[in-house]
Amino acid sequence: MFSPRWSPCLAPVLLLCACGEGEPVMLEAAAADCGSAEPLRLERLPVGSMVLNSYFLQEEAARDVRRGLHESPIVEEVLAKAAALGAVALRTNGHNEAPEKVGDSTIQVGPLQYDEVALRGLDRVLARARVHGVRLVLTLGNYWDAYGGTRQYVTWAGLPSPIQGDPRFFTDPVVVALYKEHIARMLERVNTEDGIRYGDHPAVLAWELLNEPRGRGLDAEGASMRAWVDEVAREVKSRAPGHQVGTGEEGFEPSSEGYDGAFWARAGTTMLRTPGSSFTRNTASPYIDFASVHFYPESWGLDDSDMAEAGARWIREHADIARGLGKPLFVGELGLRNEGALDLSQRRALYRGWLECMRKSGVGAGALWMFANDARPDAWDEHTFYFRDGTRPEDPANRYADLVVEAAGAARP
Repeated sequence: MFSPRWSPCLAPVLLLCACGEGEPVMLEAAAADCGSAEPLRLERLPVGSMVLNSYFLQEEAARDVRRGLHESPIVEEVLAKAAALGAVALRTNGHNEAPEKVGDSTIQVGPLQYDEVALRGLDRVLARARVHGVRLVLTLGNYWDAYGGTRQYVTWAGLPSPIQGDPRFFTDPVVVALYKEHIARMLERVNTEDGIRYGDHPAVLAWELLNEPRGRGLDAEGASMRAWVDEVAREVKSRAPGHQVGTGEEGFEPSSEGYDGAFWARAGTTMLRTPGSSFTRNTASPYIDFASVHFYPESWGLDDSDMAEAGARWIREHADIARGLGKPLFVGELGLRNEGALDLSQRRALYRGWLECMRKSGVGAGALWMFANDARPDAWDEHTFYFRDGTRPEDPANRYADLVVEAAGAARP
């Protein structure tokens, strides 16, 4: 459906990249090689708005509530700095089922059993985000084991041999009913700090059904995943009718239909074609308001020589599909490793180019992974960046903070 793009002026870029010597100016040009397209907004935000990923806010706030503190310094730091950088929202966990964090920050400590202190941590995040003028994109659960994940729900249902990303999470009636009831209880909760029901809270920009759902073990075409999306998203919409709802997925399809399959095969990744997952089918759900994709070229095995072009294609091809469905695209996670084959100047060039590609392609919003508070060490996550106290955004110690400012300022009204 979408043919590969070729521009003679980019021939030196592609030749240079193919030699594995990506000069920043060339990498940026290749990463930004996206034609202008009709913009579709996420809610009423400027096109190309910036969102930051800081998944850890609820657990930090819960620990402070448990200590009897009336303020959460890390939450205040991250929200204030996000606002200063021009980010319209933070994407963060609206869930915590981690068995190892019970008594610390776990919200749901057993099936539909809740730790009020941990919930008050999330109350605080919502209330303080509203004060800082920063919206939240909240994930309702996780596909992976971190913070409990799909495995925890399958365990609670008493099913045998639960695994990470267990496909029964999406199909077993007991598990699906448990997840829907948990969502209902969360969206009906009244915030203890400001008295606002979660489903009505003005600090919420969007709810995501799950962080990175994949269809491993489901039918190849993605029908089972789509049925789950419809059922769970309908529940969210009924409880939070004024909020946007997304799937939280990465953007995979069961085949290469709709993409330039020859390019993706040459780029060395099999991630695009993931049986059981269907970006197009899921985005078409009448209960889904925006399309969701993530992009981790190194983790997905993409060849370094194709990375710039791959990111541009990933953005524009998904934007085209979403536009065909009449929905905006949210690039919910975009991550390059701090330690790897690319140096800082090359990573900055790729990010700047991809952010420009998002604007030109009419993408609703994009979010780099991940924005850390000053005390969080680099080793915590291999993709961290900062806006350190006492520095300007362009300080090299911050890595990408100035790119966020730049992209936020260039967002299309």
